[in-house]
Amino acid sequence: MAGNNLLFVCVDCLRSDFVGTDHADTPFIDNLVASGIDYREMYATATTTTPCVTSFMTGTYSEHNGVYSLEEARLNESVPTLAEHLSAAGYETTAMVTGPIVADTGLDRGFDEYAYRDRNEELVGDWFDEAVATLEGLEEPFFCYLHLWEIHDPVRVPDTYDDPEYGRYPYARTLSALDRSLEQLCDHLPSNTAIALHGDHGEAFAYRDSYLHRVLKVLRTGLRYGLGIDTRAIERRLKRRFDSDPSVPDHFMEDGHGENVFDFASNVPFVLFGPDIDSATVERQVRQVDILPTLLEYVGVDPSNDRPIDGESLLPPGSVSDRDAYIRACGKSLIREANWQRAVRAADHKYVEYVGRDWDTELYDLETDPLELNPIENDRIATQLKHRMPEEDIRDGESLEIDGLLRDLGYK
Repeated sequence: MAGNNLLFVCVDCLRSDFVGTDHADTPFIDNLVASGIDYREMYATATTTTPCVTSFMTGTYSEHNGVYSLEEARLNESVPTLAEHLSAAGYETTAMVTGPIVADTGLDRGFDEYAYRDRNEELVGDWFDEAVATLEGLEEPFFCYLHLWEIHDPVRVPDTYDDPEYGRYPYARTLSALDRSLEQLCDHLPSNTAIALHGDHGEAFAYRDSYLHRVLKVLRTGLRYGLGIDTRAIERRLKRRFDSDPSVPDHFMEDGHGENVFDFASNVPFVLFGPDIDSATVERQVRQVDILPTLLEYVGVDPSNDRPIDGESLLPPGSVSDRDAYIRACGKSLIREANWQRAVRAADHKYVEYVGRDWDTELYDLETDPLELNPIENDRIATQLKHRMPEEDIRDGESLEIDGLLRDLGYK
């Protein structure tokens, strides 16, 4: 495994339940899942891009790296990145990125080249040839990070794939198109290249075509996020009415990501495929912070310093046990930090708190209520999970000046 190249593909908004399933037509991704290590129960650190990417690039939670949201997003200088570790080991490192992960975040550290592109430059479009040229120009061993935006809202389905045979939703049809482009891109990889496929966070999209959903969501945003009125009881009644048998796990009041910590927004795929990797499926609960130590172990690289991290390696897959997952909701659409949420998912339960509001916490029994529609009362379990949240260590409160970019990306 030492000396293998590494292509890390992060598909923004990619849900775990759309990887290796029949929700979309994705034969290339299906082959990665069948032939590689498929971690089915990985949970994101947040449901917003920049904190998630920082988490898997550093193996740390926001409380330990300083990146808390899309705007409060400057990586602390003392925290090393995956690219820095691999660069110190002699890897050529390059990144092809888009979305909110601009160089000002500090996520460019360790990359020989950090190529940022407009969100409209897609692998399913004309940008494909540039991506191929970048890959073919790399010296071995190399680490290439590729961040893709195709299934992020607003989704633009390529005409050839705008058909139900490629999935029920535009999200699925575009993922089907992206699958073919990924396969063609990977045809240009050297044989000693491993592929890591990941989604930074999930996405809610099942009710986007509902006029009633859109109206009620606007009202919810004004009342709950604007005025600070606790609308959760009304929301739960609506969800129980409309979410009893969804075609995919989703909630009637939700759209997009960043506003909640539900499983459909936080359960993300992680697949590792390549030389010396045997097929395996891991059903144990793991975390996004575990990715960095896993990839370093796979390529046989020791960390370039001894700074502690929150993650642990997921290799070998047969030795993985359940790990507490810490999740945050800190999206731009929550308007202000007072509306942020924190959660711990462990032992078939999820504990949720609203740190900026004087609201009751929530506890869900995920075994009997997987859609998280009916909070339960159990002070003992709630207290145990609350005490498993990380303590804040690094925070300087500095915000990036990227309002124009965020508006262009569709964040409000």
